[in-house]
Amino acid sequence: MRYAVLAATILILLPTPARADVLASVDESTLTWDQLVAMVGGEENRQYLAVGSEAEAEEMLRSWVREELVVHAAMADGMDQRPEIAYAIDQAVRQILLEAYLGEQTADVEMSLLTVENYVSAWRGSYEIEIHARHILLPDMAQAQAAQARLQAGESFDVLAQEVSICPSAAEGGDLGWLRRGQAVLGFEEAAFSLSPGQTSGIIETSMGFHIIKLLETRPIVPAPSDEEIFQLAGDELMMDAQETAVMTLLDSLETLHAVSVYPERLLEHVSQ
Repeated sequence: MRYAVLAATILILLPTPARADVLASVDESTLTWDQLVAMVGGEENRQYLAVGSEAEAEEMLRSWVREELVVHAAMADGMDQRPEIAYAIDQAVRQILLEAYLGEQTADVEMSLLTVENYVSAWRGSYEIEIHARHILLPDMAQAQAAQARLQAGESFDVLAQEVSICPSAAEGGDLGWLRRGQAVLGFEEAAFSLSPGQTSGIIETSMGFHIIKLLETRPIVPAPSDEEIFQLAGDELMMDAQETAVMTLLDSLETLHAVSVYPERLLEHVSQ
């Protein structure tokens, strides 16, 4: 119900198309066929409306009317001006804009079959096992280098993870449990699955930060994944990585267009109080 009300609120804010076929109205607010189709995700999903009779059509439209009446009443009571509700609306709008804009900007990212085939050829073995690993996650290279030096000096990996890692796994000594391909970002996986049991990686940079990984053990996946499953998973991973790269490039470009400042020391002051 909560999400349906939000959808109805959005309908109030959207202008009605000039030649739209109005299906229902409450005062000045209208529900058009185009808006209804948009609510179910587009023309390709119109079958999910499941309207086979006039009675079913009337019930669907009256459901919208009832939601619209509640939204009108809420706004008449000034609920949209309450700080906690105004904040929730703002966050919902921000999320919609984020997803819509990034989705549009990455829509042209493609992954060729040849690229996936070559990747599977090189990494097939990693899709047939799962690994048990620990890691230390740090926010910048300097801290990662300091942690690496302490490990090289003989300090315990799990004790150091508890002390310095910013990942929630720090409480468990950086233990990530058993992992399969497709459960972490691509750069982390390639580094982790390249290790031998007992081996520790160098510093690995991903969108999450800077990692140092220790592989504890491996075991085969039972039942073994099929060729089709491996190909699909590899393709998904490569596409996600390509989209992430496109997003990071976009963010770097956008940042040059604005005056950006961050004050981490101020945040630390508040957190430490």
